[in-house]
Amino acid sequence: MARAADVAEDLLVPGKVVRLRERLWRVDYRDGHVFSATALDGRDNTPVRFHSRLEDVQPGALPFPDAGTVGDASEQRLLLDAYRFSLLHGTAPILGLQRSRAIPTDFQIVPLLMALNTERVRLLVADDVGTGKTVEAGLILSELLARGRARRVLLCVPANLREQWRDTLDTMFHIDATVVAGHLLPALERKLLPGQSVWAAHDVVIASIDYLKTRTEEVLAHQWDALVVDEAHLAAAPHAFAGRSSSDMERHAFVRTAADRCRHLLLLTATPHNGYSDSYQSLFEMLDPTLVTDTALGRRLDRTRARESHVVQRRRADIEAWYGQRGTKSPFPARNSDEVIVSLRRSADLRALIDELTGYTGELYGASTTTIGKWVAAHLHKRLLSSPAAFRVSIDNRLNAIRRQAALDLGDQATRAAADATTDQVFTEDDELDAVHLTARVDLPQDAELARLNTIKDLAAKVTAAKDPKLAELLRLLPERMNAHPRARRVLVFTKFKDTLDYLEKNLTRAVGKSKGLPDGTRVFTIYGDMNLAQRNATFAEFEATEQAVLVATDCISEGVNLQRACAELIHYELPWNPNRIEQRNGRIDRFQQREPFVGIRTLVLDDALDASLLYLIVQKSEQIRADYGFVPPFLANSDILLYLSDPGTAFRAKLRAAGHLQPTLFDETVLLESDPELARLTDESVAGTDVLERVKEESFYGQTGISLTAIEDALNESRRVTGTTDQVEKFTLAALRHRHATVTTDGHVHTVESAPSTVDDVAPAGHRFTFDTGLGVDDPTLDVVDLAHPLLRRLIDLTLDEARLPECRGRVAAHNAVLDTGRAAVLHVLFRYVANADPPVLLEELVPLAQRTSDPGQTLDAATVLSAAPGRGAPYVGDVRDDAADTLSDPGLDARLTQVAGERASMLAERHGRLTAAWADGLADVQPTSHDLVAITLVYPEVTR
Repeated sequence: MARAADVAEDLLVPGKVVRLRERLWRVDYRDGHVFSATALDGRDNTPVRFHSRLEDVQPGALPFPDAGTVGDASEQRLLLDAYRFSLLHGTAPILGLQRSRAIPTDFQIVPLLMALNTERVRLLVADDVGTGKTVEAGLILSELLARGRARRVLLCVPANLREQWRDTLDTMFHIDATVVAGHLLPALERKLLPGQSVWAAHDVVIASIDYLKTRTEEVLAHQWDALVVDEAHLAAAPHAFAGRSSSDMERHAFVRTAADRCRHLLLLTATPHNGYSDSYQSLFEMLDPTLVTDTALGRRLDRTRARESHVVQRRRADIEAWYGQRGTKSPFPARNSDEVIVSLRRSADLRALIDELTGYTGELYGASTTTIGKWVAAHLHKRLLSSPAAFRVSIDNRLNAIRRQAALDLGDQATRAAADATTDQVFTEDDELDAVHLTARVDLPQDAELARLNTIKDLAAKVTAAKDPKLAELLRLLPERMNAHPRARRVLVFTKFKDTLDYLEKNLTRAVGKSKGLPDGTRVFTIYGDMNLAQRNATFAEFEATEQAVLVATDCISEGVNLQRACAELIHYELPWNPNRIEQRNGRIDRFQQREPFVGIRTLVLDDALDASLLYLIVQKSEQIRADYGFVPPFLANSDILLYLSDPGTAFRAKLRAAGHLQPTLFDETVLLESDPELARLTDESVAGTDVLERVKEESFYGQTGISLTAIEDALNESRRVTGTTDQVEKFTLAALRHRHATVTTDGHVHTVESAPSTVDDVAPAGHRFTFDTGLGVDDPTLDVVDLAHPLLRRLIDLTLDEARLPECRGRVAAHNAVLDTGRAAVLHVLFRYVANADPPVLLEELVPLAQRTSDPGQTLDAATVLSAAPGRGAPYVGDVRDDAADTLSDPGLDARLTQVAGERASMLAERHGRLTAAWADGLADVQPTSHDLVAITLVYPEVTR
């Protein structure tokens, strides 16, 4: 057995193909007796390290084709496609697309090209809601992994998005990620080796920011190459208010420390600026500490360097303008939005309940010496504005706490929890938080509070579903919105509270087929926070497959879930108390590649003083700012304003109550603010007139980057050309299945396996439905989408390549007649391998057709012209084919010509790489040929003429 001393030195050279352990490998690098190699059969393309003294290393060159074994064009096409699809390190500029199911548009490639132009990727991706930041991040990760610039990746995301990220990385990019969380830890630890850490056992890990922030050293004791932070504004340094203690710094501290220790950093957020320059600048300091410096005028951000290398930030309007410049239709839908005012004139019971609650909340405001009582008051009113069912639960919670004498002074922690829950700073339904902070002690005599609450409870019991005007309005509105989209008669209804969700599910289901109810056949679905990913996906799939349906969901899906192909209508059952929350919800359907021409968005608003003020602030003021500036600031609805709006004793509330019902004039900004100087002061303080908005606009990086459209399109087209189009993948897969005697039926673009041989039945069992159309896969989650990295395709490639090494392999020699005036021609399909001497070396390979005359092998022809010549009459004589193939293979000058071509093509690649100026490209212009294999020969003969 050959050992290190016996292994020829020229075998363990980067780029060489060797045989060991009964497989073919390509050598990646060598360090003394240790060498790294990548398997070439497609079963596992992860590099493996070997010790040369322990391995039997043999030459691995592909033997020449057998001239006597002649196949046909279809068999040869299968073979050539298999080799083309198996190129692990192609010469395309965007390698990650070889293993990606994503079909990015040009604007989504911009962050990737920016990443490729830097040695260390340190990038803030701050594109608008609904533009595809997750896809942009996935493309960058795929490229880093494909180029060997990263192996271990840590994704720091909000807890409710962990499974969504795992699912996206798996289905769109074939990146296997592991979610680490407290409830999952026991199961993960059972699979560890003795002494192994869960953080070391997995290369790509997803965890919530709140889980990671309490385990900084435990997590960062292990090396991570790349850090991805979703909703990165949550990790910005809190603004330091004069006279106030700093907010919780743990999230910022963890991400800042992790960013310092990771080579690559991606920060993702649609709202990077919270109105405070110091907080905003902290994000850039994590990207590069030298971007922010102290000056005589204060801390300043180096905007030139940030724009060139560290930030891509585009509003939807910027992207639409980009498409407009090209004369291309915008990929975004139009938005048809409106507020629906729910009258209380005929709802005496609900008006009586609101009046009684207003009296109670007025007492809480009047007696409170701390803000906790005010938050209790605000939250109770918010629950009533949602639904009588949610409100009744809250009143019971409050009563039970007082009766058990369990109302406690919970201090600042409870106050912060109450504020976060009420102002919609958390994305999941906050029924549990509601139960917790409603146990807090307030500054009211217990007996008086109990009496008031019991009265409120009795009044709340009278507001049944039959007397709920908002439920009635929803039932009136749903059929109308379904009819607005005959092709997608499905509506998404958002609510903040799980209690309201249960109430809606029960009553909407009862209303199906009833007069003034929902049309016959309507199905009602729900999604809420306690459902796991599998349950949510199953519900989504059913909802999307149902002809007429309503999906009621809490804010657990207001981020990270894309429903643009499921429906085009959305109803906010109550107003969120955060302008960015309402836009996050809208972004589920009003986003890139919505298949309907417009989306309908309706917001239900009670004819109530508090809902009226929220409508002004959350909706109308936000839309005004969006129209003027192209964005809505996340600080618009701050806690001070919301507490003030909830106070029954304010001047503007008195004015609204005096009017008796909502009037359009009441929403005029001048009328509202002039009627209440304090509201004017708070609003002005929040946005400082226009100073803060102008500062956000000036400090942001809205608009285009310097990357041209031509460069983007060229990169995409070159990658698609080299790696194979969807059409090529489809033709190969179906032909390879049938070549192996599988039975596949086709209905449009959907294929079904009726039967399959044992070699593929584990990845394509009988009954398996699949498509090659990514859009269909999104429309129907039960359909499997086959792409370059799919197990079925990889298996078919493996089988085809294994056959290529057998002497009896058909397809390595094929022939046909063509309309050709060059005489007999031979096209040699050659797999060339090169190494670019970067650090570490980068391996490149390509499959190249070379044409020559059979009568004069030294006379080259244009291979594209020969292969594309029209089919000619007649068929080649098999004896001529064997003779010409044998002559071609035995030509003594063949190897020298192939070596010469390899050198010429290496020079072409070196010239292309020489145009790259980034530091990471150092050495890529030094390209050397390493080996080549003659994969197949196509003999082309002039057609037979009479």
